[in-house]
Amino acid sequence: MEGSELSMKIEYPPCKSACPIVTDAREYVQLIAERKFGAALVAVREQNPLPRTCGRICTHPCETACKRGQVDEPIAIAALKRFVADGQWKEAQAKPAFSNRSSGQRVAVIGSGPAGLSAAHDMALLGHHVTIFEALPVLGGMLRVGVPEYRLPKNVLDEEIQSILDLGIEVRTGVRIGEKIKIADLFGEGFKAVFVGIGAHRGRRLRIPGEDEFEGVVSAVFFLRSVSQGGGPEVGRKVAVIGGGNTAIHSARCALRMGAEAVHIVYRRSGDEMPAAQEEIEEAVYEGVQISYLISPLEILGEGGKVSGLKCIKNRLGKADASGRRRPEAVPGSEFTLAVDMVIAAIGQEPEASFLAGELELTEKGKRIHVEDPYTLVTTHPGVFAGGDAVTGPVTLVEAIAAGKRAAISIDSYLKGEPLPSPAPAEAVETKELSSALIEKTRKFARCKKISLPRGQRLKGFDEVDAALPEDLAIREALRCLHCYLGARIDKEKCVSCLTCVRVCPLGIPTTNKMGEVTIDPFACQACGMCAVECPVQAIDIRLDARSEIVEKIEKALGESQHTRPAIVGFFDLHGNFGSSDMESLRQDYPNILPVMVFGLRRIDTSDILKAFEHGADAVFLAGCPPDADPFPEVEGSVKGRIARARAILEASGVDGRCLEFFDMPEQGLVKKEQIDGLIQRVKELRPSPQKGLPSQ
Repeated sequence: MEGSELSMKIEYPPCKSACPIVTDAREYVQLIAERKFGAALVAVREQNPLPRTCGRICTHPCETACKRGQVDEPIAIAALKRFVADGQWKEAQAKPAFSNRSSGQRVAVIGSGPAGLSAAHDMALLGHHVTIFEALPVLGGMLRVGVPEYRLPKNVLDEEIQSILDLGIEVRTGVRIGEKIKIADLFGEGFKAVFVGIGAHRGRRLRIPGEDEFEGVVSAVFFLRSVSQGGGPEVGRKVAVIGGGNTAIHSARCALRMGAEAVHIVYRRSGDEMPAAQEEIEEAVYEGVQISYLISPLEILGEGGKVSGLKCIKNRLGKADASGRRRPEAVPGSEFTLAVDMVIAAIGQEPEASFLAGELELTEKGKRIHVEDPYTLVTTHPGVFAGGDAVTGPVTLVEAIAAGKRAAISIDSYLKGEPLPSPAPAEAVETKELSSALIEKTRKFARCKKISLPRGQRLKGFDEVDAALPEDLAIREALRCLHCYLGARIDKEKCVSCLTCVRVCPLGIPTTNKMGEVTIDPFACQACGMCAVECPVQAIDIRLDARSEIVEKIEKALGESQHTRPAIVGFFDLHGNFGSSDMESLRQDYPNILPVMVFGLRRIDTSDILKAFEHGADAVFLAGCPPDADPFPEVEGSVKGRIARARAILEASGVDGRCLEFFDMPEQGLVKKEQIDGLIQRVKELRPSPQKGLPSQ
């Protein structure tokens, strides 16, 4: 698979560098801003076989790294991923392309969690014949039995898994490798390689008195699996959940939905050390879950064979432990008892790997699979690879997907008899700190607010809590992107140090040294385009709507309009408040309007306007977005100045200057009907335009 290597490059945007599967979030966010939703979904799928799932439950390290977060709040990248992944965009309906030819090699995948599904998906695309073996009667691993439906609906997971199986993957459910079938038997059946991705399905024990004595003590793994299968133990009136991860949060929120009157999470460290996602914590508190920090359980109490209380002790934070977090220390004499009738243990999970003993080398007292190389994931058994929770212990969804993808690359190399891949030399990729001056100058736009069910409605069942973003909010959110590394680049051979770029940059990003040489920080630049247009020697280009790309857009628009007159080119600022339906209405109502969509009119030069006339346009207009939507409203005067220069050149060439207009976009939509109708009528009244051969600026 082209582009499947998981190496880092120094000019990856921070969001892409932070993603374990190196998803180009910048690309699909930009495509959403361009209202190219189908293309955005294609970009999402390029590296991610489970985009709808990730759009809901990914821990989104991309957002943590997002440069926008230094200005106000990070881009809601996960929500944007879900927006395109949930949509039915006809441009993206084609299935991923199979390898040109079958390898004829059979590969077994043990486990159908995210690591196994990811490995199976990529190996199928590489042309191998994949069979998934799953111990449970259903596919999905912990996605199926560990994530509640209010976070990940079953039908969404079903559809994503089916799209993977549609690549020609076979499935055998209810088959527990290690019982009737050994790994050695798989090779005997003709499989040439095996990937083990069995996850971590065993809950860790509390190891406190009373754990095994009373009815009403369950592990979170058992509890969530029972809930996912439509059953579950009877929930008490007052429930204590011990732990601080997402599994603890899931258990607490499920208990409320199953009728508990009060749910109390007990966590031994402070809120700053709590590993659960902050948004999960906030949702739990909103729904009524109580969280007590710096509390450790000492003993489970009971009466009549049933849980009656949880004896606890208060903690204080001491020195940091191996995890880097401050170790909790008991406060003498601070014991107290919580009155509860159910205890859910959610202090961690571990793989059930003991059945592999004798075939694979295990670590940590038989709890995990040992791999010889954490990158290639090769085990001590020839042809067997392992990854995900079974190797590392519980990891995030996207980290498990990454393990599956690495395994697929390694297995492909193994089957071809090639050396196993090695990671590219690591380069220092990080989110740099923006200057306080730049942060101050950057216009602030509020992050979109997610749309969620109210508390009372949530607790009535397991309906999905969060809705996908509507199109208008998704577009506005995508337009908040600061376009990392898509900004201005200076050709040092052409630059004459005239300092025009220093003068026109609205953010003050270009700097000079003692020699007068100009430098533009590619990370700080926000790709407004002003310097590229104003540079008198064309020493600056820009990667977002590059100069050559704008010309190509003009040529393409006019090339498709040979039989439509009058042909009117409209440059539209993508920051306007319009959606795909507005664009479709424009095409239907005004087929002679040829839209050229750009990230801001400030990047349109006088020569671009004239180029449209040279290529056959009868008229041209520029439609500027509402001031409250423009990230650089202070440069509008420069745009109107270029229009005035273009109009003067047209007049000097014998073309009526009234064929060139500037329109303000309405608060909603692309352009006002009366403006378009007036321009069309004006053009019809004028003589045929002598566009060809216009002098360039």
